[in-house]
Amino acid sequence: MKNKLKHIIKIVLLIIIQFIEYLEYFNVKFKENDDISDKIIDTIDLTAKNLTVNTPSGYVPLLEVHKTKPYYIYYIETNGGLNLQSADNHLVVGEKNDLIFVKDLKIGYKIQTENGIDTIKLIKKEKYKLSMYDISIDSDDHLFYSNGIVSHNTTTIAAFFAWYLCFHTDRNLLILANKEKTAVEIVAKVMDVFRGLPFFLKPGIINTGATGMRLDNGCQLISQATTKTASIGFTIHVLYADEFAHIAPNIVGDFWRSVYPTLASSEISQCIISSTPSGQANLFFEIWDNATKGKNTFKFKRVDYWQVPDHDEEWAKVIKANFKEEYFAQEFELKFNSDSNLLLGSRESSFLKRIEQEYVFRDLDRMELEEELYRNLKWHPKFDPNKEFKPGSKLFVISVDTGEGRDEDEVKDNDYNVLTIYEAELKSKVQLSKLRSDELYLKNMFRLNQVGLYRDNLKDDEICAKVAKTLVFDQLGGENCSIIIEMNFNGKFFLNIFSNHDEFFDDVVMSSYHTKPIPGTPPPRKKSGFKVGNDKEHFCKMGRSLIRAKTLLPNDERTILEFASFGKDRKGKYRGIGTHDDTVMATLNIARLYEESSYEDKLYDLLDNMKDSPKKRLVNMLLSRLEENSDMSDDLFSNMYTLESPPPTSSIENLNEIFKTGEQSIHRYKVPTNVIK
Repeated sequence: MKNKLKHIIKIVLLIIIQFIEYLEYFNVKFKENDDISDKIIDTIDLTAKNLTVNTPSGYVPLLEVHKTKPYYIYYIETNGGLNLQSADNHLVVGEKNDLIFVKDLKIGYKIQTENGIDTIKLIKKEKYKLSMYDISIDSDDHLFYSNGIVSHNTTTIAAFFAWYLCFHTDRNLLILANKEKTAVEIVAKVMDVFRGLPFFLKPGIINTGATGMRLDNGCQLISQATTKTASIGFTIHVLYADEFAHIAPNIVGDFWRSVYPTLASSEISQCIISSTPSGQANLFFEIWDNATKGKNTFKFKRVDYWQVPDHDEEWAKVIKANFKEEYFAQEFELKFNSDSNLLLGSRESSFLKRIEQEYVFRDLDRMELEEELYRNLKWHPKFDPNKEFKPGSKLFVISVDTGEGRDEDEVKDNDYNVLTIYEAELKSKVQLSKLRSDELYLKNMFRLNQVGLYRDNLKDDEICAKVAKTLVFDQLGGENCSIIIEMNFNGKFFLNIFSNHDEFFDDVVMSSYHTKPIPGTPPPRKKSGFKVGNDKEHFCKMGRSLIRAKTLLPNDERTILEFASFGKDRKGKYRGIGTHDDTVMATLNIARLYEESSYEDKLYDLLDNMKDSPKKRLVNMLLSRLEENSDMSDDLFSNMYTLESPPPTSSIENLNEIFKTGEQSIHRYKVPTNVIK
């Protein structure tokens, strides 16, 4: 009776609040829709407060809190006991990284939470509306935890234009598109955002129309279809050119020659270009290609289809069946060469995008080189290369891809010299539990996380070798490192310089057969590095398998960008399509290490030197059981992973005791013979 009374009081109070808000915001449209542009009523800037929000990537700065117009309240609850009250168009993240509106959720849907994947067990729409509070965070993926449930916030170019119009004076903003209808549609989106702003933020409107508007602060928004002489006659402060690759070839050159000088004449002018690809023989590809190589001042950003809500693998199959493979490749997979076949699928690309990090430069305490020589050596923001690494306490895999370098005034865009640095660590207990019995090798129980990247095509391979030498032997410790390098001409030159160090030893460089062993004859001697033959495709696919298995984890934004455009060209050869592929090849060449027994030997040494932990005990137990019993039942294998509660006596007894008493108990522990096949 007491709880029922509380519920009635709550309902009455909420109805009163709803009525008060209706009177307060009577000019706000009380409707449900998917357009978020008109939902913000008030905004509080919290940048100076130094507040943070918990996200799947750790705590990130909280920028703003927005008060929204009233929405119906939706209540959701999961099997894991988590719950959330939100608006209908609040976004949560599905099992496959797809974004889902709360109103579109159904019982049984799986969503991401701070405890992993959880299942929706209850959805309820309340009968009243209230204002909500939304947040803006300093995060590229816009993900954060709401009551333990992963949520999403959204920004658009329309919001940028609305902000620019409100907080600047005497500025001209021009929207250009390959069709006038498209330009008008973009203007409409900007005006929708503008109308949704509170009155005290908006300048007065002098006139407005389908193609733009003029404000009393001197700013004006104009739109046109692209022509040979677009925008000549007045200064442009912000230019947005949509579907740039699809401007007619006979006018795009004249158009760019007419519009760009008006931008270049002002130090405050900005230019934004967006488009789906249309082959490589056009100005858009040229600008994109130069931007990815650092040859112009444009900053590049791509958005893939799998980043859009509900656009998963199943969706792609349906669209491909209804559309055409070639058209899908261009319009949805962002392929400049529609005949190319990307190495990584949307699932792998989506995962890498979620763990992507912007690397930072750090002064290195033990480097004997001038800082200028290693300015392009950058690190994962959470990795500290200045820690003291005891010999044998770490294993860093450093893969080298050499280039020629170039002079600063040289036009030729040479390949980059690359050192990509990965750190070996034990996989999580969840990942270990997913290993099949035929995968239980130590090399599959460790994962390689990218922690550093050196990338430079101005300085030559000699400088790269000097950076690698002092990095390995002075900063990280030679005993903690394994080097992978191709033995071409540049590779041999690199090795000659790298090996000129007092602490150099042969095993620091991976060795392999440079020629195939001939059956029936003694195998040839292994030599430092590797030779590329007809096996490039094999190791590209093997690298992909390692990424899929979460065994090889590239996370640097440059590396992930190159992976997004790495695939087979028309000749069936793997390479970067429209961008460099030096960091990709350096990463994929790590797969060669997995065919060398020396790598697993180093992992055994690393495991022996690791501090005692539940994961180490589990790995040791798996290895010892497999050594004692070549055949193992599936039930026994599954029971080995039961860490929270002991398995039945008929399989393994007192498993939790193993994790309490340490490694010595592992070797003394006996498996009941009745559970061994």
